[in-house]
Amino acid sequence: MTFIRLLCLVIPCLCAGFAASADISRVQVVGNGEPTRITVWADSEQEGRAFLAESGDARSLVLPLQGPVTPAVGDGGGGVATWALSEGALSFALERPLMVARVLSLPPAGNEPSYRVIIDLQTVSEARFSSAAKKDMRKLASYQAKQRKEELAIELASLRPDAPLPASRRMVGQSYTVVIDAGHGGKDPGARAITGGVEKDITLRAALALKQILEADPRYTVRLTRDTDVYVDHEVRVSMARDWGADLFISLHADAAGNSEVAGASVYTISANGERRIDKEANRNNWRIPLEDGAPQRVSSILEDLVKRETKTHSSEFAEMLLPELEKSGPVLRNTHREAGFYVLLAPDVPAVLLEMGFVTNRSDARRLQSDRDLRKAMSAVKRGIDRFFDKQDILLAGQG
Repeated sequence: MTFIRLLCLVIPCLCAGFAASADISRVQVVGNGEPTRITVWADSEQEGRAFLAESGDARSLVLPLQGPVTPAVGDGGGGVATWALSEGALSFALERPLMVARVLSLPPAGNEPSYRVIIDLQTVSEARFSSAAKKDMRKLASYQAKQRKEELAIELASLRPDAPLPASRRMVGQSYTVVIDAGHGGKDPGARAITGGVEKDITLRAALALKQILEADPRYTVRLTRDTDVYVDHEVRVSMARDWGADLFISLHADAAGNSEVAGASVYTISANGERRIDKEANRNNWRIPLEDGAPQRVSSILEDLVKRETKTHSSEFAEMLLPELEKSGPVLRNTHREAGFYVLLAPDVPAVLLEMGFVTNRSDARRLQSDRDLRKAMSAVKRGIDRFFDKQDILLAGQG
């Protein structure tokens, strides 16, 4: 995948320290937890908002960043084990529960030419940390979603909604592998439609239609987890996508509800509970993240965490780009970007979404999903969402050149 290839290229930079062009020039951690002070020196103004996070036994502090950075890692102190700098965030792995006492964002002053962010931490109980982290994780997700929307709006402001990128802004010869997963199949029929028929047939027809539409564009290589009425285990579907080097994984489904009035499409990305299963399933299925040989174990662990976070970010970005296109082709649910722990979303290094195309328990939706014309219209909308997602990747890759 593109972002993994780029990440592997910067491992020597991680081991050597900051490059001269880094926006964050220095990170310092001092103290013993009563308090511990983190100071971050930057070449540009930073907003200065810090968020606690908790996943299982792992605790961390996240400082979102403004502007480009050179990835780096370093050791901490005073209850901070290590820190890792990546595009969009500076993350601190915490050895024990620490609460943010205050955050200051300071401009250059006197003999200090740099902008600074100062974060004071104090030791707290596990219960208090968990309570604060739960709130902060929701705030961080909202903050990052807002930032992504603003960045995307700026980048795409000069483009017509459905127009391809000008040749000068598209990576020449750049191709992407898209894996389409037709949900259910074989012994697993899925939901039964109110108008007759079953979900597994609808998802297969949709997958074949989307494959045909995508293959008309030379920049896409398309793979299907199934192209006939067979059942494929969930872990096999994810393994296929990884083995094929997928840049994007889309699992197609049709929803069902007890209320026949419920209608509309929805898009799912991985939930916090789902994230807790990733490492277990990765170990069980040998889903190893490809990193450069010889990297120190501590650096490799940090890089793997960065890849998983980047994967989640890309998944959410694609979902947000897909939704406006889906709205043009048919109804969508309220709060239509949702989160769940579906198995097909568990790949640690493949951006993935599960698309519920509509409700087969709703007569209007069922007819739309069983109409070749309407189904192709919906898959054309998915293609436009895919185009928008990879158009942005082209822009980012061009900026790396």
